[in-house]
Amino acid sequence: MTSPVLTLAALNDVEVGVTIVVGKARCRVSDVLTFAEGVVVPLGTSAQAPVDLHVNGVAIARGDIVELEDGSLAVELRTVYADAQTAELT
Repeated sequence: MTSPVLTLAALNDVEVGVTIVVGKARCRVSDVLTFAEGVVVPLGTSAQAPVDLHVNGVAIARGDIVELEDGSLAVELRTVYADAQTAELT
């Protein structure tokens, strides 16, 4: 008896987590313990800098934040990495 063949099409309806990374910060625990409404945490990047798009924690693309007609935000992809290895180098 042969095993069924899994095709890429079989995964089309699987949902994955997509995260947009705008910037990163490092803080001491003592600083984190003082976080409250109104505290500003610098991200070490400019508002116009490209953002990274991660799927399940892996960077797969880079793009720019854009505002849609309805006022919501989106990411316009500029670079889609060929593989995860390439993504880790950027």
